[in-house]
This record gives sequence, structure tokens and C-alpha cells, in this order.
Amino acid sequence: MKQPVQILVKLLVIAIIAIACVVYTDRKGYFLTDQRTPHHERRWESIYRLTPKDTIDVVVLGNSHVNTGINPKNLSCALGCTAFAMAPSGTNIIDSYYCLKEILTRTHPRLVVVETYLMNNTDKHNSSKGAVADQFRSFYPRRNIPIKLASMPVLFEVENYLPAWSFTLRNHEMIFRNPDEIKENQAILKAKRRHPDKSLYLGRFVRFTSGITDSIMTLYDTQGAPVNGEEEHVSKQDITYARKIVELCEQNNIEVFFCTLPMYYRHVANYEAWREEQARAIEPTGKPWFNMQDPYDYQSFNRDCFESSFAKNQHMTYYGSLVATYKLAHYIVDTLHIDLPKRYKEERWHRLFYGQEGYFENYKPSAADKNFTIFYRDTVVNNLRISDFTVSKDNTIMLKLRGGDEAPTVVPVDVLVEYNGQEQFGRILLYPGGFSFRDRIYTSRLNPGYHIKHVKLN
Repeated sequence: MKQPVQILVKLLVIAIIAIACVVYTDRKGYFLTDQRTPHHERRWESIYRLTPKDTIDVVVLGNSHVNTGINPKNLSCALGCTAFAMAPSGTNIIDSYYCLKEILTRTHPRLVVVETYLMNNTDKHNSSKGAVADQFRSFYPRRNIPIKLASMPVLFEVENYLPAWSFTLRNHEMIFRNPDEIKENQAILKAKRRHPDKSLYLGRFVRFTSGITDSIMTLYDTQGAPVNGEEEHVSKQDITYARKIVELCEQNNIEVFFCTLPMYYRHVANYEAWREEQARAIEPTGKPWFNMQDPYDYQSFNRDCFESSFAKNQHMTYYGSLVATYKLAHYIVDTLHIDLPKRYKEERWHRLFYGQEGYFENYKPSAADKNFTIFYRDTVVNNLRISDFTVSKDNTIMLKLRGGDEAPTVVPVDVLVEYNGQEQFGRILLYPGGFSFRDRIYTSRLNPGYHIKHVKLN
């Protein structure tokens, strides 16, 4: 009897040592990957850092189509409240449901937007290597243990339960395959611990900055569209969890609707078949559907809006994300008439967003801000209703005209500038540029060294 007890004790000791080693290496992050672009971790870090003092008013649920296609800082500035993109790459609508459940333990949004690429014929136990890896990356940073435990059997097969909780168990082969990556990760993590990033992060992941090239256009001409809508389907799980998200929102008195971000119109053939598939999940919920793929805005969603890719998943560029973001903002306000919190009336909100992407396009810089020279504000000059006319320290000229009037194609401005100690007069042409929810923006930029001392609109 003594020998079996000794064996059990030894096995227990070995198990405790093994568990301690795994916990230790997890804590140290020896086998963490993607540390150069740790946007999965940053999302939850940001939510938990923001929510003790600030409310997230709008949550956009999605995957990589959202994190590259919606700019939450611009959306926040356009709507005058706080928007967040919960959009882990490669995820599905089941994962988004549990992400939303955890978000609701931290804050109470007024609106949830569900992007339809989440309904990607979801199989709750998709065992393909890529799908499991994406699900691991989304699952691990979540912090609410009861919700994680509840979601685990829905998201993973049994053999993936433990790896879902430990990147040591998932990636331990790195010690043989790529030991240099372990050293690199440690250097990155050490620097992060020494200088933690506390900047405002709302879920955006910038990946693509240039549009479709001529070579891809040639592929469209010769090979047709890489995506066939007749091959795209929604699953029973897609339909079930679309309904569960809507029910969760209704239980918490949250407005909810569906949104489709576009791919380039030549990228998708037979889209009507795909639209009918998605409608199977959306229409039974009775919720609105803002579909930017159909009807397609050929003028706004041009080649510059999309990454130059012939792969099945085509994402939006930074410019394209701004086009889509402001369309979404106008749909929320002008079509749905959703009454969102007016955070723009709160000084704290302005302190949070001041100088962030989209802020100066939508709000006036402070008169005390020495980075701007204000030449006109809230006035009418030559029939132009001016909201703001400023020159920034880097010589960016921005004229904001109030909407409602006929928009000029160009605005000439006479300027008195100083260069190398000499004053001279000149004329600058301001052209439409930039995005604003309420105003029309005209911009230009002077070369460094010039100092604008006076301006006169013509």
C-alpha cells in the first residue's frame, strides 16, 4: 500500500512542478507571439483602463474587416461620444457574443453595431489550424474568468481547452523552432513593462495605406472576381448567435443593428446570393442592416479605399476606413436617429480626445493651444460661413466651412508670409480634403520655414 501512495505523491509533485513552470513561463511571456503588433491584448487592456472612469457608448463588433475598416477615434469624434472596435482578427460571431458579454460587465454602451463578416459560415468547433490560432489570440486576453469558462466548450474542441489558457502550451515548440523569437519577445515585453503604453487605444489596427494597383486591376480584367457570392454561406451557429447578440442587447436596453463593410465592387461576383444568405440571419432579428456593399457607392469607394490584394479577404486602407466610418456615423445619426450621449459637452471627453485622429477636423483647437494660429472663427467672410480657419505649427492650413451652403471647388487665400526674415505676399489655393461630420474641410500645407502672418479670403 505504501508504494502506490509514494507513486501518487511523486506524480502529484511532478504535476505541481509542471504547472508551476507553465504558470511561470506564461507570466514571463517567454512564448508569446505577435508582440510587435499586440492589438489583441491592447483592446482588453484599454477597455479595463478606460471603463473605471469613462463609458464606452458605441461598440462595433467584427473581425479584421472592422479593425482595418472602421476608425473608432474618428467615429467617436463624429458622434461626439466614445466608440470602440472590438474586432479581433479572424474571429467569428460566437466569439463576438462572449466578447460583448464581458464588455457589458465593464460598461453600458448605448449602441452595438454587428459587422456581417462575422457570419462566415461559423462552425463552433472549426478545427482548421488558422481558425484555432485566431481563436486562441482572441480568447487569451479576455479577463472575465466565468465568461471565459462558459465560452470555452463552445469555441474549442476538448484537446484545445488547456492550450486556450496558456501560450506556453501552444507555442512551446518555439524553444526548438525559433529560440531567437523568445529573446526578441522578452526584449519587447521588458521595454513595455518599463514604459507602458497608456495612449488612447480604441481597437484600430492600421495595416494598409495604399490602394489597388494596376496589376490587380489587370487580374480583375483577366480572371474576374476572386470571391463568388454563391459560395458564401451562413451557418446555423451564425443565425443562432446573431439572435443571441440581439437578445443580449435588448435585455440591456441597447440599440443594435447590422452593418456590412464593402470590398471593391470588382472583387465580388454574384453578391446578391451572398446578401440573401446573410439576410437569413439578419431579417429574423427585425434589426436594421446598413449594407455598404449593396447598393455600392462607386464614387466614394474607389480603388484608393482597398488593399491591393487578389486574395479572398480584401481589407480597407486607412483612407477607406475614413470613408466607411463617416458613412456609418451619418447612418446612425441621420437615418436611425439614435440618441447617443452628448459627451462632446463634457470637458473630460474633450481632454480624452484632444489631438486624437479626427478631433481637429470635428472640433476647434483651444485658443490657448500654441500649436495653432487662429485667423477666423465662427464668422462669415465673402458669403463663406466659416467655422474655423487655423494654421498649425507644421504649416497645415485648415479651413472648415459650415455645411448647408453650396460647396466651392477651391478657396483662394491671399497670405502674408515671412521667410528668412523677409515678408512677401502670395496666394494659396485650398482644396477639399479631410473628413468632418458637420463641416466641409479645405486644406493645404506650406513648406517648413514659412511663417504665415496674415490671411485674407477671396
